[in-house]
Amino acid sequence: MLLGIGKTVITPPIGTPLAGFAHRDHGAESVLDDLEVRVFWLQSESDAGDAICLITADLIGFGAKLTAELRSELKSRYGLPPERLLLAASHTHSGPQTCENMVGVGEMVAEVVAMVRERILDAVAMAHQHLRPVVVSVGRGRCEGYAINRRLVRDGVCLFAPNPDGVRDDEVTVLVFRDAQEGTITAVLFHFTCHPTVMGDYRITADYPGAARRVIERAFNGAVAGFLPGCFGDIRPNCTFIGGTKFRRGQPEDVALFGEALGNEVVRVAQEATDPLTPKLGGWALTVDLPFMRLDDSSLPNPPTCPLTIQRLDIAEQVSLIALGGEACCDYGLFIKRLGAEQGRTLIPLGYCNGLVGYLCPARYFSEGGYEPITSFRFFGLPAPFAPEIEGIICEAIRKLVAF
Repeated sequence: MLLGIGKTVITPPIGTPLAGFAHRDHGAESVLDDLEVRVFWLQSESDAGDAICLITADLIGFGAKLTAELRSELKSRYGLPPERLLLAASHTHSGPQTCENMVGVGEMVAEVVAMVRERILDAVAMAHQHLRPVVVSVGRGRCEGYAINRRLVRDGVCLFAPNPDGVRDDEVTVLVFRDAQEGTITAVLFHFTCHPTVMGDYRITADYPGAARRVIERAFNGAVAGFLPGCFGDIRPNCTFIGGTKFRRGQPEDVALFGEALGNEVVRVAQEATDPLTPKLGGWALTVDLPFMRLDDSSLPNPPTCPLTIQRLDIAEQVSLIALGGEACCDYGLFIKRLGAEQGRTLIPLGYCNGLVGYLCPARYFSEGGYEPITSFRFFGLPAPFAPEIEGIICEAIRKLVAF
């Protein structure tokens, strides 16, 4: 297997509106740390036609327009089919708006999005031009105490509050790429399930994924690390006031502590993950239509469905990435992992890829109410909340995609 790596900085200018929170009323005031892109181009040594490309970026999301433009450019320049390009956004809430469908949570600036697009294309060119033989391995660890479920049902009301008994996923999954001749670690992809929302003021930051990435890259001098976002629609950093009953806004010290803990665990896992996997590269995608809740007013037409694309990207015979184009809640990630365990495979679930249609909630959340299933739709320009039936539709599609 050959691997090419590209990287670049995509930090926008001071004054750029920041995406993700409705409370902000002006643009960025300063830079806490740079936003970055990491490109991983993989192909077999005997057949360049089986190439896949994974792009990780410190962005709120890859909007539909940006996704389409990047797919078109890579198809034109390199012959890369769209289903073999995976765009994974970290979902930091302290970067520029890049999703045209998001409403009231940061204005999009065309010049900034154009800068991001061009720098990503430059990083892809860099990766494509510098390929080297590697072997890949996978390992797992845990990072506990830094992420928590943010939905707490009390007296029949769903609150945005810490829920230590709620579902979450503290597992850390690490893909390690070593130089085929020297055995040194050249690249690491690390997966964790928590919103990058430690910070929420007017400072530009990659949040905890960026801090973890710096820890990893210092440990493996010369290596490049990329963050794979889990299904963390209902999971956020465990920043609370004393007593643990209310969330507080995080500080740079929280980012550093979270990043150091996660980064050190990734380093430990990567050092121990030495069993080589059999390379197998592939890409598939399918699109399903998600229904909305029926409108109470029978005189109005019911809203149309919303398309959701689900993608599978194979790295090795027993390792695949399963990517969802929305804010998938933790239940979907755990479902994908269980499906992999049943088949003796490592399936790594990703949210926030190739677009951002809205929150993808399990059916049980709709009767509980709250932000994710009921009120969040307005921030994604949707006509109504999704219907509870989406869970069955999405899970059936995932089963079909995994069976390809």
